[in-house]
Amino acid sequence: MQWELLTAPKLAQAREKAQGVAILPIGSLEKHGEHLPTGTDTLSVHKKAVEAAKLEPAVVLPPLFYTYVIEAKNIIGAISLETELLLRVVENICDEVARNGFKKIILYSGHGGNRFWLPLLMQHLGDKGKDYAAYMLRLGADERIKALRESKVPEAHAGELETSVALYLYPEACDMKALPEEPGVAKEKIEAPAYTPVDWYSRYPQHYAGDARPATAEKGRKAFKYQVERLAQAIREIKKDSLTLAKMKELTKEMRQV
Repeated sequence: MQWELLTAPKLAQAREKAQGVAILPIGSLEKHGEHLPTGTDTLSVHKKAVEAAKLEPAVVLPPLFYTYVIEAKNIIGAISLETELLLRVVENICDEVARNGFKKIILYSGHGGNRFWLPLLMQHLGDKGKDYAAYMLRLGADERIKALRESKVPEAHAGELETSVALYLYPEACDMKALPEEPGVAKEKIEAPAYTPVDWYSRYPQHYAGDARPATAEKGRKAFKYQVERLAQAIREIKKDSLTLAKMKELTKEMRQV
């Protein structure tokens, strides 16, 4: 059930069917090697959410393309919002979704870089005494998907599996003829026992990390299926959760009493 495709009365019906659960797919706009579209993360994560919502009812919001890709601003294709603006925008969206009666909001990310600001947003929402619960999914690795890989090069960006899913979902937007002959392997690495602002850039300045040459649409079909199944299961579990919002209210009350 896609929010933007529903009439107002049907959205109200969908809200009840979904038990008040909405999904905000969050992706990015950035270079994905030479062969994948800049919207790869967003296009994929939105399609996964839509299909998962067919297995376990939820209302899927229009995806958020504009997020956080500071490390990709050296090459054409990236649109990165300022940190404070991005946090405000997503909080505002969540507030509006909740105002429409959806009290459980799943923030489903398809872009690795979102892992830096989403946890901060979670803490921020907990500090604001919201009347809704937000969930940042952490599904972890899937051994079934890992087993599909033939490449021995570490998969991080525009590699075999991500390319396979793209070939399955939107082959018309992929340009496999532009695929580099050599895999994307790490370049310079800053040798320091710390995380720095240029860790990713120093290793993958061309934003290709992996080996997409063994990618196939069939692998993509299987990987997509597994991902959709796991998301549907997460939706089921979130529907059962009665603790998060109760604890948020408890925390807010106790903070005011200190």
